[in-house]
Amino acid sequence: MHSKLSAIGGRDAASESQPATFKDRAEPLEVCLGNTAVSQQFDEIIVGHFTRISFHRTLRIPEDGRDYPLPAGLGRFPIHRVEDYADKVPVEWLKESGFFIPLYQREALFLQFDGPGWHPTIAKICVGKINAITGKPYSEELSKNQQDYIVMPNQKWLDGICSGEDLVKQFVAMPLGQGYTIEAQVSDEEQFGGFQIVVYDAINGRFPERDPAIDSRIKNEEEAKKQNRSEGLRTADLPAAALNPKGAAFSMGIAAGGNLKQQISRDTYGVESWSPEKKRSLTVHLVNSLAYKAITGMEPPTSPITAAAYQRANIPWYSNYDETEPVGKPPAIFKRILSIAAIDNNRGITTPDDEFKRSIAIQNIHKIKTSDKNEASNAFRERAYESRSKEWWAAAVREISYVIDLQSDVRADDYALRSCCNYHIGRFKDGSIDGSLGLIKDNSCLDALTWRAHCRKQIGEYELLYDDANELIQFPKTEIIGLELLAEAALATDRTCEAYNTAMQLKSKCPKHLRANQIISEVNIKVFGIDWEEDHDI
Repeated sequence: MHSKLSAIGGRDAASESQPATFKDRAEPLEVCLGNTAVSQQFDEIIVGHFTRISFHRTLRIPEDGRDYPLPAGLGRFPIHRVEDYADKVPVEWLKESGFFIPLYQREALFLQFDGPGWHPTIAKICVGKINAITGKPYSEELSKNQQDYIVMPNQKWLDGICSGEDLVKQFVAMPLGQGYTIEAQVSDEEQFGGFQIVVYDAINGRFPERDPAIDSRIKNEEEAKKQNRSEGLRTADLPAAALNPKGAAFSMGIAAGGNLKQQISRDTYGVESWSPEKKRSLTVHLVNSLAYKAITGMEPPTSPITAAAYQRANIPWYSNYDETEPVGKPPAIFKRILSIAAIDNNRGITTPDDEFKRSIAIQNIHKIKTSDKNEASNAFRERAYESRSKEWWAAAVREISYVIDLQSDVRADDYALRSCCNYHIGRFKDGSIDGSLGLIKDNSCLDALTWRAHCRKQIGEYELLYDDANELIQFPKTEIIGLELLAEAALATDRTCEAYNTAMQLKSKCPKHLRANQIISEVNIKVFGIDWEEDHDI
């Protein structure tokens, strides 16, 4: 029988446990990056309190033009701090400090992101200082016009650069200086290599600082980590005989491999949720297997698996396609990126045939649970009402818009909520339309009628406001606001007597109602030229 290699933190539905060799590494190792402590533990980079990043070995997908599901994770790469090997690493690494991991030439990998769902964070992922989402140069500025980051833990994994509609080209390690890397193809230079990552925390008060489910006692940290890692994982045990020994070269960058079906989760919280001041930047250098041994004195991980061996071992594939996500649009520059195989072909380089000998069986593709439309609608609706309660009007508009766009169990109250929030951020025309849409859904929805009326007042549609107000006064719940708006509409449309009598009726119900007294005064001045305060009918 083949011996098994235990794979940690990969793509699988089973929970994971830490291998015995990690027991003596219980305390995080800290490194100062940009005046911020970033810890390293269990071959994860822990950024702040809410973000964990790990790098995973995986199958290199054949570059044959087909679109593949996600291959299994085959174990984490070991992560080391640059400063621990200051006398052995390149001098330029010491300027940025950071971390390094070992890879073989032409080996594939993916990044995994973990953290609590109740306090998300975001990260820009760059390869050779080229943004993996947009293809633009490295920048730590947050753009309001384009999402150039991933949201964690919503985005569980990132396997490559965004190259097509819900497609990525796989991350594959290649030596610098040979023209294969994404950095070389985009910038015509190869001077950085590796990964550059910028993590941003949320603005103060946007998300809880501790698990809302905790009442009076804090969970054991390790137990919490175990629970967070048990959901949506992608792991496989690998027969030792399936491994493929290969050589490598020293300093490495990221090149483009085959096509994988993977979505980039949209930011449903909005760029305003993230703090430009609460950011942490770090660099992860890539070293080849020979350099890794020279630097650390340790043997590198066993070399990568071949496609044929992967298939013979019947290792599963994974899909986490989310029907609630819009189709992603790739940057134009990444559409022109050549894969390693394409560059080899252009140069007349022959590489061993490593394609699958048969198609992937549907039953061997494991579907990882994602929210269906109803679940997503309910979650966004709950978030929208919470945002409204905190007067985060723009966030609430965005969240309730996701509910409406999903077209699953859309309610009149959803339109009423969006009308209310649009009113508070000054989008009165949009608010008026939303109110009308709510009333089309349910003509008895008083919230939709109320906020449509408020918006119509702001945009000067007084005849329409007059009609809305006459409806509002028919119901005890909205009678007071209806009288106020009716008096406003009557005054603006030269129904002077009606404005005065309506204001008097409002004052009789609410003696201290400020606007009622103001309307009475305005009518007196308009009719008599004086502010006559005696109560009587005109």
